[in-house]
Amino acid sequence: MMQTDGCYVFWAIDLQSDGTVTEEKTLYREWTPWPGWAATIYWLALMAVVVPLLAGFDTDLPAITRGLLALGVVALGAGLARVIGGLTVLVQETRLYLFLGSYPVIRRAVPYSEILDLHGTEYRPLAEFGGWGVRGFGKKKAWTARGNEAVVMTLTGDRLLYVGSDHPQRLEERIRTVAGEGLGASAEAPSAS
Repeated sequence: MMQTDGCYVFWAIDLQSDGTVTEEKTLYREWTPWPGWAATIYWLALMAVVVPLLAGFDTDLPAITRGLLALGVVALGAGLARVIGGLTVLVQETRLYLFLGSYPVIRRAVPYSEILDLHGTEYRPLAEFGGWGVRGFGKKKAWTARGNEAVVMTLTGDRLLYVGSDHPQRLEERIRTVAGEGLGASAEAPSAS
């Protein structure tokens, strides 16, 4: 990671479905964590499994086995929280790269050439998508972690993509700056008849 013009530059390596590896410079990174209430519910639910296990309720397992099982549950829970907890948005050289949590396990890449228009907006996550996370179906999808603000993008094929952000105007500005003339480059040009 290095800093240039007040922005941090990251390199991201992505394994494609065909087995090839692509490497792309990231010019802006934004991470939106879960809201405090969601993180609290997650960890309380995990503790609801661990505490009875450690206390030995309804089990004949030796204490060392219960302790190791509890440690395994906590480790698994912490790992899962790192994989799905929050939303990471990377503005890269040729695409917008989204993934849940801190590691790109559940991910999506959106080439700038597919983005026809974008703007910051307020929306209703519960009413429009049934909550936060990777949501939606058909031509309207959302990648969000919390709040009611997003950058909504009109994509080729008349699709809409909402990308949750604590700073939607800044995210929109960074996408426009990096993408430049690349926004909507794959859109069909009007025919000259």
